[in-house]
Amino acid sequence: MAKERKIKKVQARHILVPTKELADEIKVKIDDGQEFTKLAEEFSECPSKKRGGDLGWFGKGAMVRPFEVAAFTAQEGDVVGPIKTEFGWHLIYVYEIQEDVDPDAGPPTGDEDADEDTLRLVAENYAHEFMMLGYTSKKVLSLFTSPHFKSANTVYNILGVDVINEVIAQVFGQKIEPKKPSEEAENAGS
Repeated sequence: MAKERKIKKVQARHILVPTKELADEIKVKIDDGQEFTKLAEEFSECPSKKRGGDLGWFGKGAMVRPFEVAAFTAQEGDVVGPIKTEFGWHLIYVYEIQEDVDPDAGPPTGDEDADEDTLRLVAENYAHEFMMLGYTSKKVLSLFTSPHFKSANTVYNILGVDVINEVIAQVFGQKIEPKKPSEEAENAGS
């Protein structure tokens, strides 16, 4: 039997803001005992703010490098940051760490039982994370169908390609083409 490869995964929330000053101010609030989730809902500029900044489980290679380094060097329960990435300044709250996860298992997603609004949020979160990694919208669609992203894949299978395309378009700020464009729309030019 080959030795099973085990990887480390962390579960984290984050708050993304445009300036270090603001990140520092929020960090003070956290240190004063204010709730991370509430602050994320209030200040964060990432779509994950709707879930209190929750990014769910991720392994190495899922997030931009400075973010990953910070998240993977934190202890469980730590709030680290401000960390600068090309997207702004992050405060990262690592609330659970699993050291020896089977890389193919992926934590149970629970997405199968979620209602459509929740699934859309999950899809939006993935689309946004993939966009943050610099992928194009076409590439993002292919990532949703990749077995490596179990949760994204589950969500894709439940919601179907139309909804996922719509979510991706929203995240990328693209106009969603109506299903059957009429002649006037085509001739109006963009």
